[in-house]
Amino acid sequence: MSAVSLTGGAAFAQSATPASATQLDEVVVTATRREQRLQDVPVSVTAVSGEALEKTNFREVSDLQYVAPNVTFSSTNPVSNGGGYQVRGVGTQTYDGGVEQTVGLVVDGVVIGLPRDPGATGFADIERVEVLRGPQGTLFGKNASAGVIQIVSKNPRIGEFSGNVDAAYGERNEQIARGAVNIPLGSTAALRVAGFHSSQDGAIPYVLHSGHVGDRDNQGVRGKLLWQPTDALSLMLTGEYQTGFARDSVIIHQLGTNARYNALFDQFAVKPGPDSYRAYDDGDWTADTTVKGVSLQADYRLGDFTLTSITAYRASEMTQLSDIDHAPINIFNNSDGGLDSHQFTQELRLTSPAGERLEYVAGLFYYKTDIKGWTTQGGDILKFVYNNAAYPPAVLYGERIQSSETESYAAYGQATYALTDQVKLIGGLRYTNDKVDGSLVINPVPGRLVLGAGGMVPYSGQVSADNVSGRAGVQYQPSRNLMFYGTYSTGYKGPAIDSLNGVIKEVRPETVESYEAGVKSTLWNGRWMLNAAVYSSDFKDFQAQALDMTSATPRLGLTNAGLMRARGVELETNLRLTPHLTIGGSASYNDAEYKDYIGSCYTGQPVSPVAGQGCYLQPGTAGVYVANLAGERLANAPKWSYNLRAAYERPVGGGLKIDASTNWSWRDDAYSLTADKASIVGAYGMLNANLGIGAENGSWRLGLYGRNVLDQMFYASVPSLNLLNAFNTGGRERVISPDAFRTIGMKLSVAF
Repeated sequence: MSAVSLTGGAAFAQSATPASATQLDEVVVTATRREQRLQDVPVSVTAVSGEALEKTNFREVSDLQYVAPNVTFSSTNPVSNGGGYQVRGVGTQTYDGGVEQTVGLVVDGVVIGLPRDPGATGFADIERVEVLRGPQGTLFGKNASAGVIQIVSKNPRIGEFSGNVDAAYGERNEQIARGAVNIPLGSTAALRVAGFHSSQDGAIPYVLHSGHVGDRDNQGVRGKLLWQPTDALSLMLTGEYQTGFARDSVIIHQLGTNARYNALFDQFAVKPGPDSYRAYDDGDWTADTTVKGVSLQADYRLGDFTLTSITAYRASEMTQLSDIDHAPINIFNNSDGGLDSHQFTQELRLTSPAGERLEYVAGLFYYKTDIKGWTTQGGDILKFVYNNAAYPPAVLYGERIQSSETESYAAYGQATYALTDQVKLIGGLRYTNDKVDGSLVINPVPGRLVLGAGGMVPYSGQVSADNVSGRAGVQYQPSRNLMFYGTYSTGYKGPAIDSLNGVIKEVRPETVESYEAGVKSTLWNGRWMLNAAVYSSDFKDFQAQALDMTSATPRLGLTNAGLMRARGVELETNLRLTPHLTIGGSASYNDAEYKDYIGSCYTGQPVSPVAGQGCYLQPGTAGVYVANLAGERLANAPKWSYNLRAAYERPVGGGLKIDASTNWSWRDDAYSLTADKASIVGAYGMLNANLGIGAENGSWRLGLYGRNVLDQMFYASVPSLNLLNAFNTGGRERVISPDAFRTIGMKLSVAF
């Protein structure tokens, strides 16, 4: 099976049938839990090969947003800071450790349910990534109500000794090293070991100490042992270990009205402001993450049927330090915390033979997580507020230790029945039972004065829920090169516990109903792929920070906030113009907005005198201000986005070949904070490029790469924290991604 050298879109590294020099290779995916041609799958799915990801020059799992249509990542935050995916504008609205994700992440068949787990950060030895848009809960579970990101790493190959090594160096001391080796172990087994290291200095320096905002340092190793003792049985044991470091302080965008705070910066020749890209913190803002995982997949052929078992354990530890005052003195330097998370999953799946009138997948799934988080926030805030050195250090509430345990059972099945050679019916159901236990313990901190001691109360509680979700549809395929489909799908995200003020309240599951229609076509004698989809999704009882009117006293907390809707159109294409040149692109329009949502006012939002409009005083309350956000766009949900790409490769004689590729990704403006116009990230485009020369047989390559070649700056501006009126009251802060700065570098690749 040959490799595909494309730069995005339908670019999976496996061909269903050999292609001629002018035809696109056919793409095979597992979006329906069985191998199928991409053009036969009745789902809006993008497949990106590992080779294509390499050519985009991106480094982290979140960078998929630049190559897959209608996918974004939260507010320029990395995974370790609580960032998450949005698909079609919809993602998790809160990052509480006990709340399920809305977009599922699956690595080598294992559902990743732990918060702040990066999945496959370094993209080491990746076969392909599949992005499935729309509810995928029938086959992928309860944390896939908006979509799924499925990452598949390369498997060992029996009887083959091979390997590859890549080394790159770029601006700001960027160092990237990746390698893999495939080792045969007799005639029935093989071992594949892959590792990666990726680091780069950030572009924004700290004024008072070493380091830069945007510093990265990630590394990891993965081993896969394949044993096939018989033709009917295959066992795959996978183990991985990753560590990650990120330094991601926000920086001051604008000073506010607090004269004492502003005076702290008089000592600097260059002061904070819109044109200043410096961090003045005397503390640090870092996240250290360690991930360990092991899984065993067994595939056993029962005649023409396949029985699959996947048993997996995963553990993640994250420690985070945050100097949230951003001042050159200690006001609130220690907003420190972390997560210690464990996950066990067991899946048993039966797959019927392909090519029959009735094809189906059925399975059982067990999922259990144990998450423990801790937080301590404090500093010399009283010394600053009262300008008196006699005040002791203080903490807010005390040390908070929060625990969450989730246990889930599910049974599912999805089938396709061929009425005729051209018409198929699609149907599937999933039953899920969830139980969530949560608790909070607050401990005093020796030597620290406790502020707001009555504002948070310990709790312990349990919630549970049952759900039946599914999919129904029809598929019409008049020829091998043309397919139409229409589906109705429902999705589900599990319940949670709201614990504000120690009041235990069940937060109902979040559900979605989605309609999708699409067409997939292969034109011009196999040289042109053109796919399109239209959709409409209604999310009900979505889990967010919102006004809870069912409490004895209306209050803002984690609750079910009403309805949000996403409607739009997606288009993807790929075209092989000549045997040496392939071009492609994608475009999407997504209208994602709240239809019913009473949430919190953003800091500094003008107060409306009319109840129910804008930010207003909730009638019957004493000083509770809320915002009617109906009609507002979702955060991190641009209306328009598109991607253009091209790849050229040609032999030049003497056993050499040259190659060049470009990837241009553009997105419309989008809110970072709902309804806050000052928080809008302006529309921007990102250009990446590659140019290289190497051996025609692929044994080596030397190349020049550029990421964000046009040095396009983009950032989110958000209101500054206003705690006890001590910080930058009325000011704003900037959140800037490392990708907002250009990187040029060289890369050497060797294969054997």
